[in-house]
Amino acid sequence: MTLAQDLPQTWPQDLRDLIGILRGAGPEAPERIARAIDLGSTRHRVGPYLAELMRGQTLPVETQAQLAQEAQAAAFAALAQKAETQRCLDALGTLRCRPVLAKGWPLAEQLFGSAALRHSKDIDLHIGEPDLPQAVAAITDLGYLALHKARLRLAQSGDPRLTAETNDIAFYDLDGHVLELHWRLTHLRGWIRLDAIPEARVSYPLETGGTIDVLSDRAALIYLSVHGQLHMWGRLKWLVDIAQLLPRKPDREWCEDLAIAGRLNSGRAVRIAVHLAHIVLGARLPEGWPAPSWLERRAVAHFLHLIASPGGEPGQTKARLHYHLCVMAYGEGLTQRLASPRYALLRNLRIWWAARGAP
Repeated sequence: MTLAQDLPQTWPQDLRDLIGILRGAGPEAPERIARAIDLGSTRHRVGPYLAELMRGQTLPVETQAQLAQEAQAAAFAALAQKAETQRCLDALGTLRCRPVLAKGWPLAEQLFGSAALRHSKDIDLHIGEPDLPQAVAAITDLGYLALHKARLRLAQSGDPRLTAETNDIAFYDLDGHVLELHWRLTHLRGWIRLDAIPEARVSYPLETGGTIDVLSDRAALIYLSVHGQLHMWGRLKWLVDIAQLLPRKPDREWCEDLAIAGRLNSGRAVRIAVHLAHIVLGARLPEGWPAPSWLERRAVAHFLHLIASPGGEPGQTKARLHYHLCVMAYGEGLTQRLASPRYALLRNLRIWWAARGAP
């Protein structure tokens, strides 16, 4: 199908032009190219990838400068994140803690061939719950400050109420690095746990020697699908990840992974993600991939609306409202559907109350 047939006719021209560039069939008018690239760089966080796609093309001077700045900033950020990741791994290594680096620069290198082609802000390290107090101590010794003081107090004391109520604790330092320690892949109960996914981690070589554990392709597909749905697919960067991931394995293996996701109550999220990547970016559906159900078609239509909607990006009021509605509507199983109102209404209060009595 052509681009015009694939995408909703109600989508604004700038977004349609951006999709065209990502699919290799962008507009020729310089002003349309400039607007599409600006949209991709700001809201959708695909600026570094666009810089690579547009390399060697004749563009307006302002657009060339914008893309060059995007590429340079992404390259510097990737180098800084690699160095900081190694520093954190060295600190955690003294505890014999073997974290899993979720997303980040290894994912960029696997999907795009370069850490500089994928926008990445945080260092996401997945650890076991028993390792949390020692890991927090190691990270704070590096100069990191906790974003939420109540979570820090509970983590330091090993209070199980923290791990029951949420999935991470975020830190920042004065150099602008952001690090998150995760003990679950998502903040809502009823979704996937890393240890429930067969062969979820693989070793990835470090340039300085040694290896780090990262998500396997199977775990990446499941996690990225759930992560994107929990963020309402409000940025195209997450769909680009799915589209880049699919060619990495034979169709048969993806269908096997989908069956595993289904047993983990994440199959619906995976099917929605792959169909969105197919419609928006032209990703090829694996042979044997099931057709979406009526509910999944409704979910795809809803997310397509949010992708094109002002205020649909993560953090905006409109996106927050839709977030809870969509978890209840498109969650898989009663536990997932009921997790959202519980999380929204009671979680922060329970964490604050628990922290009052923490040592």
